[in-house]
Amino acid sequence: MLNKKNILFVVHRYYPYPGGSEVYTQNMAEEMVNRGHEVTVLTGQHKCDRFEHNGVRVATDIQDALNRKWDLIIVHGGDVNVQNIVHLNSYSIKSPICYMLIKPSDSEVCVHGMKHANYLACSTSMDIEHCKKYGLENKIRRVRHGIPAIVINKNGHYGNYVSAGGFYPHKAMTELAAAWNASDIPEELHLYGYGMLENAPPESDRVKVFKDRPIEDIHGAIATSNGYIMNSFEEGFGLVLLEAMLFKTPWYARNIAGAKDMSRYGTVYETEEELLTKIGKPECDVGVAYAYAVANHTISSTVNDLEDILLEQEKLSW
Repeated sequence: MLNKKNILFVVHRYYPYPGGSEVYTQNMAEEMVNRGHEVTVLTGQHKCDRFEHNGVRVATDIQDALNRKWDLIIVHGGDVNVQNIVHLNSYSIKSPICYMLIKPSDSEVCVHGMKHANYLACSTSMDIEHCKKYGLENKIRRVRHGIPAIVINKNGHYGNYVSAGGFYPHKAMTELAAAWNASDIPEELHLYGYGMLENAPPESDRVKVFKDRPIEDIHGAIATSNGYIMNSFEEGFGLVLLEAMLFKTPWYARNIAGAKDMSRYGTVYETEEELLTKIGKPECDVGVAYAYAVANHTISSTVNDLEDILLEQEKLSW
């Protein structure tokens, strides 16, 4: 049985900011607290009261945090400020480091972080191939992306399709809206977004835009839609696909990241033109997708995998 541990998560922004990194780290940290561990999140930005939320301590003093002794430092991704500082100093940090690749990067700082981390947490086949490219197979540890087991009361379908995320260029919402407007698909497309609101595509009679809506509204929209669309060119995993699966909503996604590995549980495509030919023709039964997500991709699965690393590290200290 694993003893109580003192854990530091590192992420550029934390609760209650929106976004995959922010929400994923929050869910992991709070699940760790629920299991009896002491958890701190080192971050550059947050909005927590009194530097604590739901039992998770929040720290912003990087030097102080890295000088402390932790049972494990878990770094969420790279190529952003706070995470990069840890990667650059990883060779001199005394605590063991688990680098969650999230989105493989060949940048000098991320490669440096990979080489000096104790563990490389991989969630996708892309992560694994990236580690192999640098000859670091021995550091690979499976850590599955996961989300809380959300329960939604579905009161019938509204008859539209939904996409959600930041209005950032790589999310390709503008391209999706343009393709939808040019198509003869009868249903509306509803876009839910945050950040860079000036990049939001214009509304039309067939494309509706919802800005900065609470997560409950977004979950409700996904759960009661005819399908969820992830049109991004880049993703670390695509956690919202797991939400769609738990809501028993068919998903359509560009063939990248988590969608590529979970293609048998949804519908993948390469271009907007191909997407339009597949709308309304999901390639997986939602019950099958739901069962897979529940068995493999809840936040409990994620933290089980992290605790396996903690147990391995504990045995090394015996």
